[in-house]
Amino acid sequence: MKQTAYGKPLFLNDTDQVTHLNKIEVLDELSIQYLIFKNPECLPISDIDESYNPVIPVCTELNTTVGPLDILMVSPNGELTIIETKLWRNPEARRKVVAQILDYARELSNWTYEDLQREINRRLGKKGNTLYNLVKAFNPNSALPESDFVDSVSRNLERGRFLLLIAGDGIREGASGIAEFLSNAGHLNFTFAMVELTLYQAEGLGKLIVPKTLVKTTEISKMTVEIPVGFILTKDDDFEVTKATPVQSPEKERERNFYIRFWNELIAELSFDDPGQPIPKPAVAQNLYVYPGNTKKAWISAYFMKSQKRVGVYFRVQNDQEGNEILKALSEDRDSIRQELGNEVMWSWDDSGDVGVRLLCDDVFAEENREDIKEFFKTWLNTFVNVIRPRIKKISV
Repeated sequence: MKQTAYGKPLFLNDTDQVTHLNKIEVLDELSIQYLIFKNPECLPISDIDESYNPVIPVCTELNTTVGPLDILMVSPNGELTIIETKLWRNPEARRKVVAQILDYARELSNWTYEDLQREINRRLGKKGNTLYNLVKAFNPNSALPESDFVDSVSRNLERGRFLLLIAGDGIREGASGIAEFLSNAGHLNFTFAMVELTLYQAEGLGKLIVPKTLVKTTEISKMTVEIPVGFILTKDDDFEVTKATPVQSPEKERERNFYIRFWNELIAELSFDDPGQPIPKPAVAQNLYVYPGNTKKAWISAYFMKSQKRVGVYFRVQNDQEGNEILKALSEDRDSIRQELGNEVMWSWDDSGDVGVRLLCDDVFAEENREDIKEFFKTWLNTFVNVIRPRIKKISV
């Protein structure tokens, strides 16, 4: 019976002495995971898709709603690689791991760059744009400008463009048929490969790792029409002519990019005295929302108002039945709330519970005002959470 497509490996030293290499089993999947993460050059990326090379390790066990993915890597150009490690002693593992890695890819395709950054920071216990910092540390001279890198990763997330690698030991017959499971990949545009890491041991010499590509695809992509950001497609009455109509000016696009970068910086630095208060998700417009309870009918918002030359933080409830019930309950404690927030806060309570504080600023986008605005937001978001959240938690609606 044929056991392998290759002959038995031998080690030949400088004096032509031969040492036989005996194949050994990997003890567990964590060993494969550790090996790959610490030695990414063992992966035959160039044989699979050169555009993802070189791969830079980001983290292991990245949390997602469908489970923690084993390894995430990134290229200097913002190409993402998802790696699942698997021991192949159980034939059923093949089907399950393909379904699993596709689930991870689908999940990440619904993420924004801010979502990815948040989970990486949580996993590594860091702040700031950690993904970009890892790339820049890898090779400072070849790193893209930060904004270009963020845009590249964002596009790849949106398109579901990933390199999906399954790495394991002893992949055998039936591996080539595994591609049939890829037909349900939905909107994803990915490259898929299976890599076998075979381990050999030579007495007195140590271990030899032989990586080889067993299965690979070209990029699996769907028929798509790519529309530039800021354009929409419209049709005439005969449905024969399609044209692009601009809906966002370059100035608005610059402002949007400013908000994305600013809110990400703020969130990386933001902390609350209340350990139960969730950190908000990054925003792409002038408002950042913090929800102090388990409802979105009451919120705290940090905002920019360029036309009025100011920024601010306010608390408000929705003008509907649930929001009105929250407001009614809070009104019983209105005087205490007002006292705890302090005299800087302006009040317009009766209609929506609207209370807020402002910081005047001649140019809200100016770099010299950036740190002052961040400190203002951090201070007042925390203050509003401290005052409002305990009361919201007591309200049953």
